[in-house]
Amino acid sequence: MVAAPSTLTLPDGRTLAYDDVGDPAGTPVVYLHGTPDSRLGRPADDVSAAAGVRLLAVDRPGAGDSDVHRGSTLASLGHDLARLLDALDLPRVLLVGWSGGGLAALGASTVLRERVAAVGLVGTLPPVEAYADPSLVSRLAPGRRAFAELFVGGDRPGRLADVVPLLVPLPIDDEVARQHVLEQAGERGRDELAAAPGAVEALTAGLVASVRAGLAGLEEDVAQQLEPGLDLTVITCPVRTFHGADDGISPPEVGAWLVARLPNAVLDLSPDAGHHLLFPRWRGILRALARDAVI
Repeated sequence: MVAAPSTLTLPDGRTLAYDDVGDPAGTPVVYLHGTPDSRLGRPADDVSAAAGVRLLAVDRPGAGDSDVHRGSTLASLGHDLARLLDALDLPRVLLVGWSGGGLAALGASTVLRERVAAVGLVGTLPPVEAYADPSLVSRLAPGRRAFAELFVGGDRPGRLADVVPLLVPLPIDDEVARQHVLEQAGERGRDELAAAPGAVEALTAGLVASVRAGLAGLEEDVAQQLEPGLDLTVITCPVRTFHGADDGISPPEVGAWLVARLPNAVLDLSPDAGHHLLFPRWRGILRALARDAVI
């Protein structure tokens, strides 16, 4: 039985849902999940606690128990998170995003600015401009490469309606979701998930919850991933972008592209890792970010 989340009512009446877990006295870290996923698809809470972290795992708008935000932009989540930090009396936090949540973290950081002590991007999706780099695109797995080639410079609104329903198997239940998680992870990802007890179950629950309210939130999420013009130069806090050399969704070239454009960023490369390195390496990721930051 999944515990009900904490919630915050935003000024426009939307609900923002989150779990406040880990060490209550620890370093505050906001965690942003991938696409499609929810706050439930996160590393084990006892690992966060052991790392001395108070983890705020947020349902991004339209996922889990957070209301969809129609017409939102990459920066919109930053305003929602600012309200959350105010409500919790947290002046500064670390911000961590995995996969699609990494791009969301970059967008939010352009709004939160000095309230973010450091950003961790784990297997992050890059801004859409990165897909204009043929060397980067050539390193993507076939499915991700097809996505990039389909949308860059194309009929984005029309194609979104065709592509978004393919991201989640519908109708969905726990067994269907579990099979989808394992299939999409690939051999490397399945090994990484097996090394972190409870990871498959967490991602299964996260996937089911991601479309509990329908596909509208997922449509907004993918539309944001195709939004051009994100100004990375205003993100001046330390950024550490974690990549596995065997990641076809976010290969190391994504990290190199970001490091070349962010004022204060480093590439943290794991030669023997893939896209799901978040789970077996969670404690090390948190410790690395804590060293980068001043709270």
